[in-house]
Amino acid sequence: MNHPQGEIQPNSNRNLDSVLPIIIFIVLNRFLGLTWAVIGATLWGIKAVVSRYRRGEMIGRYLPILISYLIIRGVIGIITDSEAVYFGIGIGTKALIGAALIATIFTQQSFAQRFMHYVIPFDKTIRNHEIYRRATSRLTVVAGVWQFITSAWDIWLFRQTSVDGYLIIRALVGWPAATAVILGSLFYLNRALKKIDGFTSITDSLENADKKRRGLS
Repeated sequence: MNHPQGEIQPNSNRNLDSVLPIIIFIVLNRFLGLTWAVIGATLWGIKAVVSRYRRGEMIGRYLPILISYLIIRGVIGIITDSEAVYFGIGIGTKALIGAALIATIFTQQSFAQRFMHYVIPFDKTIRNHEIYRRATSRLTVVAGVWQFITSAWDIWLFRQTSVDGYLIIRALVGWPAATAVILGSLFYLNRALKKIDGFTSITDSLENADKKRRGLS
């Protein structure tokens, strides 16, 4: 028997994994200090990464790297006992990811070209088209630039407010802004790919993939 709530459970889990580290850090930092806040946020972060892996999300071989990063960042934050160092590592990492994303456009396949079909199951004929290559390369640059923009925003915000304010404001501003960027990127990709013969829309691609998965086609 199918349970409708099963369709939204992954999103609910992701939202919880995004909100709880903030709450855990703020509460523990206020009552027990930075060390316990870092430990709590790090442990929940590891739990969230492992949960995403078990749900079949695109983590795979990167799981050990992500867990190692969370542990190393947490240890450095505890040793230095510095909020600036702890959050600075995350901000710096974000900027490095932005640079790495942009660098992939100079390789055989940009990041979005290589991994987009794991999110939206485009047919091979679409993925092999030059228009798809150009569109995904542009989206990769957008993703990289977005990392730089959010890094600069994080630095400015951290300097202007308390740690609690930094975490709360960053979340309240960051989620809607990221959603807007994602929706805008999907709108651009959908419009660009319509120039390819046989492509109708991203929605149709998702529906066709779902039908194939359920054996309805």
